Amino acid sequence: MAVSHGSLPFQEQIDFFRGKTDLPTRAWADVYKEEHDWAFVVAGASKRDLLTDLRGSVEKAIAKGGTLEQFRKDFDQVVAKHGWQYNGGRGWRTRVIYETNMRQSYNAGREAQMADPELRKARPYGLYRHGDSAHPRPIHLSWNGTVLPLDDPWWSTHSPQNGWGCKCKKFMVSQRDVERQGLTVGPAPAIEYEDKVVGMNSPLGPRSVKVPVGIDPGFDYAPGQSRLTVAVPQIREPGQKIEPTPGVPSRTPARPLPEARPATEAQRMPKGLTPKTQVGRFLKTFGAKADAPAVFRDLAGDPLVIGRGMFEGSDGQLRLPPGDLLLLAQAIREPDEIWARLDWLEDQKRAVLRKRYISRFAEAGEEQPEAVVVEMGSDGWTSTVQGGSGADDLLASLRVGVRLYRRPN
Repeated sequence: MAVSHGSLPFQEQIDFFRGKTDLPTRAWADVYKEEHDWAFVVAGASKRDLLTDLRGSVEKAIAKGGTLEQFRKDFDQVVAKHGWQYNGGRGWRTRVIYETNMRQSYNAGREAQMADPELRKARPYGLYRHGDSAHPRPIHLSWNGTVLPLDDPWWSTHSPQNGWGCKCKKFMVSQRDVERQGLTVGPAPAIEYEDKVVGMNSPLGPRSVKVPVGIDPGFDYAPGQSRLTVAVPQIREPGQKIEPTPGVPSRTPARPLPEARPATEAQRMPKGLTPKTQVGRFLKTFGAKADAPAVFRDLAGDPLVIGRGMFEGSDGQLRLPPGDLLLLAQAIREPDEIWARLDWLEDQKRAVLRKRYISRFAEAGEEQPEAVVVEMGSDGWTSTVQGGSGADDLLASLRVGVRLYRRPN
């Protein structure tokens, strides 16, 4: 097979890949560097069902050792099923998806093995070996034979894979291995940085990043290390608040939100209605009933199950979230923007994907529009409503992650 790491299943590799959360994206630079430790993405796959099927094909190859040609057959079936119009030729696109996921999940599995304290005592060094690429990168060849302690900072940016199609590898070696192979420990190769522009096709727009010379943008990290880092308990000072480590760092969008839409009294929930009646009107906008949930497909193409259970507490009683339910429904159905974000739940040791439906509504007599945000995740849903001068600050803090949809002006 094109990428072969042995005939037996590599459990650490499988565990790493299965620990990812599917994240819809528009372009490859939407998710960057360590974010790939948490998210499974395929550039341009913004529909959840499509991404789920692509993930299944990749996981099948990783867990069962499928070849590139076998993956291509699965890929063709997924594309035909969803009618996906992807960029690039079939041969190139399938190779990138297959080989990058196979190699990086393998490298992450090896990093998990190398984190074992007893193994590090016996083999405290890392050895860089150049792969058998048909067109070797000269600077990668110059790193061949580099031996450094595993905790040397050089590895944080130069642990393979170091670019698209890179086949370099990192091995653990002992002092005896170093002597027997005639190697020398250190010094670390000098690191020079250069500016690169990424995200030319991203909805977020292009941005400049610094990367070490010889490494492709987005590959200057050690695969899987961010997962190992957050697993280390943090010491807490008295009164210190520890924030959850996000899988996808915040990115402030360059463009302002579309102009706020007016919300007349007719578009709002009439006052004085019982919770049961309010919930009924909310459900009706999605074609759902109290005893019959409905599947609604949002403007990013993802299905949402809308039903009475959204408002039921553990005791079966109705709980109304903050905000006007009809405006919340409109924010879900016709949002100004939809954002996806991965958050790491430290107490549960898992990542959760959350989607935010963001809208602004202008009310007669009010200078500032009202911000209405609905957040959906596998751990539940919530709403946030803010008017006045605080609305802009709220939206600035919530427009983070990967933008999946934007309402035309």
